[in-house]
Amino acid sequence: MRPHDNEPESHPSRALPGSRSQGAVKWGLAACRLSIAAAIMACGIACAGQTENVTNTAGLAVVYAEGPNLQKVIDAIPPNSTIVCDPNQQLVFSSPLRINKPLTLRKLCARLPQKLGQTPLVIVTAKGVTISDFELTGNGDTVPQSQRAPLLVIGAGDFRVENGRLNNSSKDGIMIDGDVVGGGDLVGGVVRDIVGHNIIRDLVSISGSGGKGHRIRNVLVDNVRCHGSALRGCVEVSDGTDNITVRKVYAEQCVYAVGVQDHGQPEQINRNVVIEDVYALRCKHAIRTSNRPLGHAYLTVRDITAKQCAAPIQISNTESVTLSNVRVIDHDGKGHPVHLSNCSGASVRDVTLENTAHKGPGMLLADCDATLVDGFGLRGSTENLTSAICYRIASDRTFSGLRIGNVWARGVKVAGILLENTSKKGTLTDYIISGNLCTIADHIRGQRSAVTNNLP
Repeated sequence: MRPHDNEPESHPSRALPGSRSQGAVKWGLAACRLSIAAAIMACGIACAGQTENVTNTAGLAVVYAEGPNLQKVIDAIPPNSTIVCDPNQQLVFSSPLRINKPLTLRKLCARLPQKLGQTPLVIVTAKGVTISDFELTGNGDTVPQSQRAPLLVIGAGDFRVENGRLNNSSKDGIMIDGDVVGGGDLVGGVVRDIVGHNIIRDLVSISGSGGKGHRIRNVLVDNVRCHGSALRGCVEVSDGTDNITVRKVYAEQCVYAVGVQDHGQPEQINRNVVIEDVYALRCKHAIRTSNRPLGHAYLTVRDITAKQCAAPIQISNTESVTLSNVRVIDHDGKGHPVHLSNCSGASVRDVTLENTAHKGPGMLLADCDATLVDGFGLRGSTENLTSAICYRIASDRTFSGLRIGNVWARGVKVAGILLENTSKKGTLTDYIISGNLCTIADHIRGQRSAVTNNLP
């Protein structure tokens, strides 16, 4: 669409992005700057519309929407337009706002009525949608979990969700769902600069599929904070994902800061997940996987701080785990500070445990094949620990390739490094325990082992 022939074209040097031109176009005017404004007026929408930075060929609109008729505005405008809402006017939606074309929605402020269950505020089913500068409020305090629903549902790729606040959701704040549209993988998207308060489940949930084989790929979650999650945490990566990066996460009083999991379906495999720069305060876990042995692999976890957490690092059933630069501070003693189970090819580097009342090992490695530990230290009050590191064989399998070095652990009850076998037929071969400042207790005594150059 083009400007009317009898009107001058807008001059680029006079157009200010994000601002209104002089003399805002009112709804009842007959002379509109673009024919799109006339189309919106024909729908009978009570709003003020204006276009900015429009070229002769693009014909895209920036519409300032006021009042409750936002869905009609979305339906009327052309793809790739921008809608700017009034952030000082909180809209109440009894049914979801549906976005089925690529567009940008800015400054939406909306909430759900009390006691209305099974209803999201916004559902996106088109690629290329941007939602920014928003605040969404749910009704989690008045809706039972049997009727829970996320506030914002993203069902298509190439999305951007930025600079938002989400409050009081009965389920998730933002749910990226591979089953909403179906027909293939959900590919590409960014979630960043998000704050959540009192989210019952996850602030950001990346959920690939309920067993239909759809995957979510190439998604970045960056700079998110969650203050209070009764049942879940700040970020969930689950049910069939690939190439997901989650970074700069703050979680307080949640079950976990970041969780990676499946729900038991064979297609729900999570691979190539990177989690970095996480601070968890008074959570049960900083990092938790709840995985079945389905083929999960290539999980990278680094730069983690867990303070006053019950079971800070809990990773299971994942191949090729990389865990590095972890600080566990003021551990409350209820669970293992670091626990890896059935993780072959794991690499653990530079872990520090400072102050714990735990009466077991500082780090438990159970049924982990071909595992490297390079750097583990104790600081502060750790005298209740039985060991700094315990390598345990619990299943009737043959393990090999264990390498442990640069462990500093004094004053524990049994040994700095403890190797034990609780299985009937399991064994460990081809392992090296060397270059440590601690005592070593090898109760496995497997073949082809070297326990040497350690200073008690």
